[in-house]
Amino acid sequence: MGETIVFFRDDDVGELTDALRFHVDLLLEHGIACHYQVVPRYLDAEAAGWLRRIKAEHRGLVHLDQHGLRHEQTLGGELVHSEFAGGRAFDDQLADIREGRDRLADALGDAFSARVFTPPCHKYDARTLRALGQLGFDTLSAGIRTDLPSRLYYAIGRGLGRVDFLGRRVSYHCQRMPQPELAEVSCAIDVHQDTNASGARLDKGLDRLWAEFEAARVRLDCVGVMTHHQICDTPELQATLRQFVERLRAQPGVRFAALRDLAPQREFG
Repeated sequence: MGETIVFFRDDDVGELTDALRFHVDLLLEHGIACHYQVVPRYLDAEAAGWLRRIKAEHRGLVHLDQHGLRHEQTLGGELVHSEFAGGRAFDDQLADIREGRDRLADALGDAFSARVFTPPCHKYDARTLRALGQLGFDTLSAGIRTDLPSRLYYAIGRGLGRVDFLGRRVSYHCQRMPQPELAEVSCAIDVHQDTNASGARLDKGLDRLWAEFEAARVRLDCVGVMTHHQICDTPELQATLRQFVERLRAQPGVRFAALRDLAPQREFG
């Protein structure tokens, strides 16, 4: 097996918590870069100051990006955690993404990249991509599945130049997207979230995580690992994350990179 590039992305950054400190310290201890996706409406002054300091001290390892605006919307009278699903008008999406970008620029200054965007719940449409391109973002990070049906579906959708197809999102992982300003670099492994047949949340153990990684690296040269630090808030879950990171660090053929450095550049002819 050849080289596998691994990158980390941590979602839902807002308040400064012990769980966030643990996550940042763990990856810094091992010299692993991570993109921290900040929800603008979640971010408070204490966390903003701490993030600016950590970024200044570890510029190559800490990256601060945008994760929607408020991480929720009302669809059909029901509050949901996505923001850009449901066919929202372009002007509405543009206004929310712009507000989030401006909030983070004010709070984080030049520690905020304004380049990488993660839509909450990985839901977006062509209007979202158009708005991101207009606002100067160059990389979208969502999720990618590696099972055979998903791979076939993505191939058909990409062949048609579609962002979605038959009601599902089409991944362009490590490729340019139909919106020409944007590339996609997405995560294949969710460390903390899984559900059983009844929809109840299951915590993944090290063996399960490693099996997912081995399966993903067979299909992908670049494997993204998504974490949600606020869920990793018990000694048991933190121990599992540490063991997973340490096993990745010791694995021959694994190289770590920052998400933003994996986005293919746009060609100008």
